[in-house]
Amino acid sequence: MTGRRVATSAAVTAAATTLAACANIQAFVSPSEKSSVNTRLRHRSQSQSGEIKTSAGSLPLAAGLCVAAAAAAAAPRQVLRKALATGKEEKQVMMSTALPWMPVPAHLRNDPTSPHMVGDLGFDPLGFGADEYINEVLENFGLEFNAMRWYREAELMHGRVCMLAVFKVIVDSSFPGVMPKEEAISSSTWELVQMMALLEAFRGYRLFVNQDAIAGDLGLGAGPMPGGWKMTWDMTLEELAEKQYKELQNGRLAMLAFAGMATQYLVTGHAVGFADDKQPFSFIQGVDEVVNTNDMILTFAGMAMAIDGVRRLSFPDRSIAGRALNLANLNIGVQEPEVALPAGVTAGQAPQVLKLTEEQIKQFEEDGVIMIKGGMKAWVEYLQKVTEDQIEKPHLWSLVGRMSGMYDYIQRNMWMTNNGFRDFLYYSPLGHVVSQLGRTEEVRCSTDMLLVNPNRGFGWHQDNQNGPIQFKDAIRWWVAMDACGQDGFGAPEYLLGSHRNESVSSDAVFVNLEDGDLDTFPRKTRYTPEPGDLIIWDSRTIHRIVAPPGQKWDHGTQRRAIGGTMAKAGAVYINKGGASGISDLAGHTQQNGQLLGGPYFPRIYPNRVKEEEDYRAQNRIVGRSPQKIVNLGVTLASNASKYVSFTKVVGKKD
Repeated sequence: MTGRRVATSAAVTAAATTLAACANIQAFVSPSEKSSVNTRLRHRSQSQSGEIKTSAGSLPLAAGLCVAAAAAAAAPRQVLRKALATGKEEKQVMMSTALPWMPVPAHLRNDPTSPHMVGDLGFDPLGFGADEYINEVLENFGLEFNAMRWYREAELMHGRVCMLAVFKVIVDSSFPGVMPKEEAISSSTWELVQMMALLEAFRGYRLFVNQDAIAGDLGLGAGPMPGGWKMTWDMTLEELAEKQYKELQNGRLAMLAFAGMATQYLVTGHAVGFADDKQPFSFIQGVDEVVNTNDMILTFAGMAMAIDGVRRLSFPDRSIAGRALNLANLNIGVQEPEVALPAGVTAGQAPQVLKLTEEQIKQFEEDGVIMIKGGMKAWVEYLQKVTEDQIEKPHLWSLVGRMSGMYDYIQRNMWMTNNGFRDFLYYSPLGHVVSQLGRTEEVRCSTDMLLVNPNRGFGWHQDNQNGPIQFKDAIRWWVAMDACGQDGFGAPEYLLGSHRNESVSSDAVFVNLEDGDLDTFPRKTRYTPEPGDLIIWDSRTIHRIVAPPGQKWDHGTQRRAIGGTMAKAGAVYINKGGASGISDLAGHTQQNGQLLGGPYFPRIYPNRVKEEEDYRAQNRIVGRSPQKIVNLGVTLASNASKYVSFTKVVGKKD
């Protein structure tokens, strides 16, 4: 194909893209009245009769848009024809503002100025926004993640960059020498990368920690900030949404414009503007001024961070959440809390016993859950002190889960890094209780987790983070260190008998109680545990935890608990991979099909294995294998399509 044909093809493509942009050009140019924006956009998307209205002035533009999209829109047009053929279907379908021949995707609202999702024009033909795989994978890390919020943040950032870029290209290519020089020597590249990483880390941290932050708000006064500085004191969320929509649409236009400018430059060798000899897309090369600028920016950023660090250390937040983020006390290795064992317990002794009745065992088998009042009462004070020590000296592994704000403190596999929790597993009657309820002669630890103050709660779900074992080999346990549930939140609520359901698959997490056969289990129980109460449940029993009002625990209140999963005798190691691999990141060498065992899955009942105990005592346990973390990331990324909503999740959390 000749250069002329390439240029012609590029011109046609650019023209089609321009027509697509012009079809909504009024929306791109800052709308002045909120009511007029909503009226105009909704009027264009559908009328009372369901037909698409096109004014005489916009008819050529709409026609050009339809021609450019004809090849890709064959299937949607057939759907539209069917809708037009039947009046009932026509009235039920809302058509997308961005793509008038396609229905609005179910996860969108087609309301561009709604604070819920600014700029929503019903455009998502490939369904990226409906994919909640990332959300649910990160929830298994204890992270709350709203992918749509991040997509909107990314679009705003790209739009802002492109608005600046388009302005720079036009001015620089029209009036050479007016704009500052952009060149920099190659030695400054690393400093530029550092600065970018610093800014991106700040944005990511802000989105994770402040779940209420609006996408695109960098905390510089862009919107409502109770108790803090802001540009407009009387700005409401609706007013902010209106202003952000203007910015978003101008950013979208700028992205299209910059793409067109770059295409023209690649095809013709000339940039947009009056001066043909200026090349605004040339690569960065040559002068020292920018190096000095980067050095100054990095220096001031470092000073600001240092000052903020001094402030935080000088005036520490004494709440549980604040202490859990005190990086000055951060620990990496094995921790040894200076807490004495409960009265009558000596180091090295056999595990304690707690005899259950046959009636209790049958109740557990029938209901799939049982609460043993006072089962760990003798260990409450010990566990409370060990937990307080852990919060005062947070472990590195806890930071990922803590940043989400879902818990004030959360950490998996505590027995590997804290000798206090290890001794609780070794010497308490927990193993004996599990052995009776599971009717198994041997009990091994699969995984455990410290859970302090569940701020956001969890909807109805089953536990699939039980470690590398099958459901039939797993028994869950939970010990309360504080009274909870008396006010209707903070304590587990169970769907009795639901461990016998046949509709929830093994890889499901959150469920809908109206789906499958779950509606055949009407009985529920909401426990109100006291300190020392022990709850044991079948790993398939459906349950939930209700969040406190405002999704935050009041200062001075707390709900501390330690829980986990025990493995029955004969449990086989299963490398589940995917999202389930999150609970199996330790450095063991077990292979698929082998009997679960060894120092990474220690036997705690009827007795401990000396070699396993010595291995742990010598601090040889590798709690997080770097290679397994990398493998997990690669697996999740390369098989993303297989894990959409965990593929077989019955429903969503409440």
